[in-house]
Amino acid sequence: MKSGPAPKPTRLRQLQGNPSRRPMNLDEPQLPAADARFDVVPIVLRDDAVASSEWRRLAPLLRVARIVTEADRASLIAACQQWSIYQHALTQAPPERRVLRTPNDYPMVNPYIAIANKALLHCERLWDALGLTPAARSRVAMAGAASDNDPFAEFDEPRARLAHGPSLDGRMRVDDEDGSVN
Repeated sequence: MKSGPAPKPTRLRQLQGNPSRRPMNLDEPQLPAADARFDVVPIVLRDDAVASSEWRRLAPLLRVARIVTEADRASLIAACQQWSIYQHALTQAPPERRVLRTPNDYPMVNPYIAIANKALLHCERLWDALGLTPAARSRVAMAGAASDNDPFAEFDEPRARLAHGPSLDGRMRVDDEDGSVN
């Protein structure tokens, strides 16, 4: 197994920028976006009400945002299943039963707490991979995401344009809206 950080998909690197200027894999396969059929709950989740509900909540969001493809289906299924395990484990370990007594009257942590913690850890990893956490979303900028009715759209572009280079004191000169140079 290779050491170091996991490689990022080329599309993600393009959206985040390439400050290291390392070459990108332009031959990376581009999979088509999922269609509306993606929102149908998979058979493997249908007997689990919590997992099915989570699929119905997440699948349309991810599909409309064009984050998932059919290739990502297994990751989303796993995330829904782990969320169901987490929820079930928490119901088995309510606050009043988080600490149990052994037959010898020693206190011990309810084993369902460990199950819940592990399931939540798996959820967090899968959410990050699918872009479902604020941190994961903050690393991606969608092209053309500005809305036409955005009241702050005027602030998206800089007001001043760079002129012909630095002035005599070393600062950059800029053209104001009226065309004058500072």
